[in-house]
Amino acid sequence: MSQMAVMRDSNRLAELETFLAVTDAGSFSAAARLRGMTPSAVSRMMTRLEQRLGALLLKRSTRKLQVTDEGQRFARRAAEILEALAAAEREAGCGNIAGIVRIATSSAYANHILSRILGPLLREYPELTVELVIGDLVSDLYSEAIDLAVRAGPLPDSSIVARSLGRSELVDVIGSAHANDPDPIQGGFSYGRRDRIWSVQTAQLKATDGNTLAMMAVHAGVRVRAGLFVVADEIADGRLVRLDSGSPPAHEEFHVLYLGQAKALPRRVSIVLDHIVKFGRVDQPRGEGPMRNRPCAVQAISLAVTSTSRFA
Repeated sequence: MSQMAVMRDSNRLAELETFLAVTDAGSFSAAARLRGMTPSAVSRMMTRLEQRLGALLLKRSTRKLQVTDEGQRFARRAAEILEALAAAEREAGCGNIAGIVRIATSSAYANHILSRILGPLLREYPELTVELVIGDLVSDLYSEAIDLAVRAGPLPDSSIVARSLGRSELVDVIGSAHANDPDPIQGGFSYGRRDRIWSVQTAQLKATDGNTLAMMAVHAGVRVRAGLFVVADEIADGRLVRLDSGSPPAHEEFHVLYLGQAKALPRRVSIVLDHIVKFGRVDQPRGEGPMRNRPCAVQAISLAVTSTSRFA
């Protein structure tokens, strides 16, 4: 195959991926953020695609973008083509999975879940880099360069796609040395949580990070509410004691979020997404993690961690 033919085929694949990004995101600007392009470049590519096909796929106006009937049919076929291509690549072997996947997540989930499951994945794909953006506040997948976000609690209605990571039981705990204190120090979040199960009337010690609150319970004798997956080890070894909250058992849903359709995600992102969904459940018993020996495994890990209060 000539070099020009290879370039033409690559451009056609890019057109399909970009067109699906536009239909999923609903605008050129949102699709541009997903694809790492400028809105004008996305617009020009869509114009070239329509000219090549001889069909109007998108109706453009100053206020909204509408997919035509022809565009909807083309989108379905394009998704099938990309899904078939991804399946063929998976069947061919491990493949060359490379690049950076940025995950916005809380410190608690990173320390108690991701720390246990990322090693085998990164050894299997030595050219893959995972960057953890740590913080308890909600990230904006549209405006920030985030591929995946782990979020706890109720989900807003949006075009963001969510896959379940299970339900975490919430428990009230305190350091074992302070278990009998009649009036313990109360800890809580320093920002408002949407779910009322986190409401604390008079928190004397506050933090933006749930993992920090859990450690305050261990070392400072602070009474806190935490996800069981965060404090399970400390309860098991006797450093923390569960307290009776006086309320019915409470649980919190966890999800991993992303933009667009899973079948249109870059391979590097879908690999990490599937791994987290399979092994990163907050209600999964300890010890049930990914296999340590995989056929493509090598001894190399690429992991970057960024701490910021803007993401969760």
